[in-house]
Amino acid sequence: MSKKQPYYVIETSHVGNDDMGKHMDADTIEISTCPAITNSGRVERTEGWCGTTNDWSVHAHGAYSTIEDARAAITRKFGPVRDCDADGNSFEPDHEDVVALFKRGRYAPMGSEETHAWAIDGIKEDIQFDTDDRRIGELVSEYEREANGEGFTLSRDLEKFMKAHREALRDTEASEIVV
Repeated sequence: MSKKQPYYVIETSHVGNDDMGKHMDADTIEISTCPAITNSGRVERTEGWCGTTNDWSVHAHGAYSTIEDARAAITRKFGPVRDCDADGNSFEPDHEDVVALFKRGRYAPMGSEETHAWAIDGIKEDIQFDTDDRRIGELVSEYEREANGEGFTLSRDLEKFMKAHREALRDTEASEIVV
């Protein structure tokens, strides 16, 4: 009788400075047929931190007898994950022993600049000088639902962009008042 191949859940996260958002959606969770290896000592590890190298931290999250068990563990430990980008293209593993690759979250995150570019036309149409904070909150939710429908989640800066646009309109309105 042959021994069943175990499946290992391995998380790789960028832990360095990321001011430019280059690594915003670079973290991965993989199911591999090989266990994680520690960076010092080169020891196989199935649970716990394996080390950090060049701002990338690796954590092992268990060994499972089936790929289905490994997928279920990922859902329990990480919540919603994605196995493809917003266009439906599967994430491609870097190693042949990786049998499934995921990214955190149900939707691909947009950075601050991407969110602004995506939302600016709507902001100009929906935000007036007298738009109150309650309505801005409603619009943030509406925009988020629309972005989710496209496979994305928006930056937390969206509300700030809306309020800044409103303030600019208020400043313009105030400067046009003749005394």
